[in-house]
Amino acid sequence: MNPYEFSRHMRTALYQCGYVAKAFRGKVAVEHKEREEHQLSTSVSDVDRVCQDIILLHAYQMVPYVEISSEEIGDLPSDIHELFCGNSSRYVLVVDPLDGTDCYFSGGDMYASMLGILDQETGDMLCALVYFPELGKLYSAIRDAGAFVEHGMFTTPRRLVTGSPPRTFGEVKRLTEADYAAFEKAGFSLDTMDNCSAAYAQIRVAEGKLGAMVMRHFHEYDTAIPCLIIQELGGAVVGDQGRRVQFQRTMPRTPLVISSLDHEFAETLYRSQAWGIHDSQQRQRQTG
Repeated sequence: MNPYEFSRHMRTALYQCGYVAKAFRGKVAVEHKEREEHQLSTSVSDVDRVCQDIILLHAYQMVPYVEISSEEIGDLPSDIHELFCGNSSRYVLVVDPLDGTDCYFSGGDMYASMLGILDQETGDMLCALVYFPELGKLYSAIRDAGAFVEHGMFTTPRRLVTGSPPRTFGEVKRLTEADYAAFEKAGFSLDTMDNCSAAYAQIRVAEGKLGAMVMRHFHEYDTAIPCLIIQELGGAVVGDQGRRVQFQRTMPRTPLVISSLDHEFAETLYRSQAWGIHDSQQRQRQTG
């Protein structure tokens, strides 16, 4: 597996996804998947499916031997599925063809297509690419080689430069009132982010514009790819045991992922959210 060559090749797939998303905006109907536990949004569309097909067909040219894990894999055409279905590999192609479908359908600009390669032996992402079609920005990272940003199609990647992050946390679904109170008590202020994707929120962390994200019960599709960008900038990504997150092929919903460029922020938020959970459970028992 050569993550450099793979990342260079897959830029084209993401740019094509961007053209599809922009061309069909307002012209396709939103559909709804069967609701899972912890799921708040069930939106999906043909744009998600077409973007998934584009990414997988490009990937087959480069890494036909990988396993695949894609958010809309249940809608994959049988002929594309057959290209990968017999594979057994150390490496997994992870795909989120349209992160922020609700944002996309409501007219927001902060949706993204993203993909990466997971090393199943280590639980780490080897490379990651996140493309925002409306913003014209492609963010990428390669493990132990750094994080980059491209402004415009096929421009020269530049190392992503960040500043000192503010002591803030992003508003995100599934946080409780106890969480908000605990984080603010720990000295963090709320940064309200309207109508943005999970990818965009985490890229704001990577850019140093947002102090941290605390994400409960998100699929690893939503966290694994942008989290590599944060890690390559020296940041922390910790899970529900307060340890570095290791990802899985099935991309399950994880109880907790905290990401921040500042390790102290991540540690403090982890400690404070544990008390937030405790307080919430205590109130539930008292009122139950």
